[in-house]
Amino acid sequence: MKAIWANRAVKSLHTLEDYILRKFGELKRQQFMREVEMEAKRLEEFPNMGKPEPLLTHRRKAYFSWVVNKKTKLIYYVSGQQLVIANIWDVRKEPKAATKGL
Repeated sequence: MKAIWANRAVKSLHTLEDYILRKFGELKRQQFMREVEMEAKRLEEFPNMGKPEPLLTHRRKAYFSWVVNKKTKLIYYVSGQQLVIANIWDVRKEPKAATKGL
């Protein structure tokens, strides 16, 4: 299965990447990006690994989440033969704010 990134997910990823670079430096930014890439590839191979995202159960689409690290998770859904990464969440933020726009 092929993973594609929704515009919202790309924007969220860049925001997190910029934050990590400013606060922790280039090495941590690179480590974070490797983790995200590795977990996205893992989901391509095994899209059923994620759990239904409890904050999005009332939505039309069936959203799932997959933990990248202690502070970040990927939000995705499956559409045909595509795994759509809808967003990437910093789990330390207010949950209602993260769900807007999905």
